[in-house]
Amino acid sequence: MEALVFEVFGSLGHFRKFYTTSSALTYPFPPPTVLRGLVGAIIGLEREEYLTHTKDLKFAVQILSPVKTLTISVNFINTKRKGGGFEPSLKAQSKAEESARTQVIQQLVKDPRYRVFVLGDGNVFETLREHLELRKFFYTPVLGTSEHIAEIEYVGTFEVKELEDVEGRCYSVCPLELLEDLRITSIKIGKELIPYRMEEDRTASYTEVLYPKEPNTTIEGKFKKLWFVAMPSGEVGVCFMPHV
Repeated sequence: MEALVFEVFGSLGHFRKFYTTSSALTYPFPPPTVLRGLVGAIIGLEREEYLTHTKDLKFAVQILSPVKTLTISVNFINTKRKGGGFEPSLKAQSKAEESARTQVIQQLVKDPRYRVFVLGDGNVFETLREHLELRKFFYTPVLGTSEHIAEIEYVGTFEVKELEDVEGRCYSVCPLELLEDLRITSIKIGKELIPYRMEEDRTASYTEVLYPKEPNTTIEGKFKKLWFVAMPSGEVGVCFMPHV
């Protein structure tokens, strides 16, 4: 069994939390649903098909930079005519009656860098490997939204072994369901409720996860399942999602 590993980073990122309304809060890392979209962008899958073609892939994400966020105000401008269609002029007089501008508070992740592990096989896995090796991206990769352009560095493909009922350290985001016993070794561990699976009809399944807030922090304890990736620097324990 092999895992494909690459790093993704940029100046800013936004991975909108599903329960936010007027203020757009962000997850500190890309959930598996976002990573499916990123894979689709790299290999050229359309919005209507990427969920189907990537459904057999599993993802683990390791946070490589300290989690930092900032909050900004974003102005959204209505560019639609009353009767439909695009209105390119944006004249204040013609737009005044339509409340053209809406201001939203948006939270962003600052200077994010992540290591993404992809577990799978078949055509999609091999196509992804080829595109990463050649640095050939069909669509522009982004960190959540179109205005946050991502850089991608291919690390390689490495052997993976899966162990059950094992004591160890997890360097990635970890679903609580995979933990039998947690040892609290640091206060720099966060908890989130994230979407980890999305069906073709856009219905999502959610799970609670723990994540290290600092690059050198790990989640320690006894795990129901833990995957060990044979990286050049040594074995790295990670948790893949979907895990069921």
